[in-house]
Amino acid sequence: MIYRKIKGRLSSLDGRTRTVVRNSMATAVMKAGVLACSLVMVPITLDYLDSENYGIWMAMTSVLYWFAFFDVGLGNGMRNYLSEALSRNDYVKARAYFSTAMFLLTVIAVIMGVVSMAALFRLDLNHIFNTESVDGRSLACVMAVAVTFSLIQFVTKNIGMVYIAMQRYAVNDFIIFIGQIVSAVVVYVITRTTEPHLIYIVTAITGIPALMFMFAAIPLIRRYPQLRPDIRSIDIGSARNIVGKGLGFFVIQITSCLVIFGSANILISHYCGPEQVTVYNISYKIFNILIIVYAIILSPLWNAYTDAAVKGDYAWIRKIFRKSVLLWVASVVLGIFILSVSGWFFKKWVGGSVEIPLGVSVSVFAYVCMFNFNNCVTYLINGLNKIKVQIITSVAGTVMYLATVCLFVKGDYGIYGISVSMCVVYLFMSLVHLYQCRLLANNRAHGIWDE
Repeated sequence: MIYRKIKGRLSSLDGRTRTVVRNSMATAVMKAGVLACSLVMVPITLDYLDSENYGIWMAMTSVLYWFAFFDVGLGNGMRNYLSEALSRNDYVKARAYFSTAMFLLTVIAVIMGVVSMAALFRLDLNHIFNTESVDGRSLACVMAVAVTFSLIQFVTKNIGMVYIAMQRYAVNDFIIFIGQIVSAVVVYVITRTTEPHLIYIVTAITGIPALMFMFAAIPLIRRYPQLRPDIRSIDIGSARNIVGKGLGFFVIQITSCLVIFGSANILISHYCGPEQVTVYNISYKIFNILIIVYAIILSPLWNAYTDAAVKGDYAWIRKIFRKSVLLWVASVVLGIFILSVSGWFFKKWVGGSVEIPLGVSVSVFAYVCMFNFNNCVTYLINGLNKIKVQIITSVAGTVMYLATVCLFVKGDYGIYGISVSMCVVYLFMSLVHLYQCRLLANNRAHGIWDE
């Protein structure tokens, strides 16, 4: 009965909306699985490594997070132009964009690998991670393994981008989901059969997802042979388009994502110690549910907005954007409920090994709400390829963030100060972006607002 009702409801929707809803429903299942794996792995790895080593791993993930952004925005640039080409059924151009992007990303990955390996064994990693529990050479070996697999995924994850450009976002999430399931099983086996060692955990968590994306290329190429990357399809004009738009995304990634979002663990580890990284991350993981749930809704919209704009369907864009804002409000209400039960949940989840102050949960919740709201508005901006204002706000927001973090760190506010700083900056950016969205959705944007 329920299935028939859902099927009947879907059949009443227009084609684009039906695609978005189906992707969202499938993505919900995948995201739930990924979240479950993430939650299960925390107490397992925490018990296996101890609080300080777990904090070191969390700090390392921040460094690895940076690598994803050194594609100079090529992934997102390819995604937008590939989506436009596919909307026009121009497979020759689509293949050129895909081939060109994969070639450029491979070159970047090789360069990054050589530079990273040369630097790893020269840096004082004990000072960077503020720890003496692991010797510097062991830290360097662990980082070398993590960097190697991260760079492999740096290239191969763009297989998922092709599915996204096809408005088949759920397929990309399925690849990630399978990677997380296999990683969780391997981590569990490791914790039951080996002596505690950081390198085992890092190999499983970084290596398996990278391999999953490699395997995902096989069905893609078999079903869509016209998209198979070919060195003869590498095109200077396509490279110019991808790099030009990609550099804009790169500035946004480096500022609003890398510096503001990605540096939190490093800043907390350096100023407050690795143990506080564990406190922050355990609190963040429960409120990350809000980001995951909202991302399920937003994720298919980026390229759906692109398709609608290519076909001049601005009425659809306005309708869907209004609904996405209302759903953000619903996510805030859900977050208030999570906050109210967070203390009880933490005790059941990690026991008494880590204490999470209520103030940390409140500040992290506020930051997550503003992060989601900014995503709500920037997905429309990104889908319509009008990112110049976003570049400016990202740079301005980064300067604001660094200034407020310095102020709060000097005031000894610790985790609270860093979380509140992120909240304030994302609020500032989202308000500016909301104004631009209203202009774009009504097809009234001019000047810088339309660039």
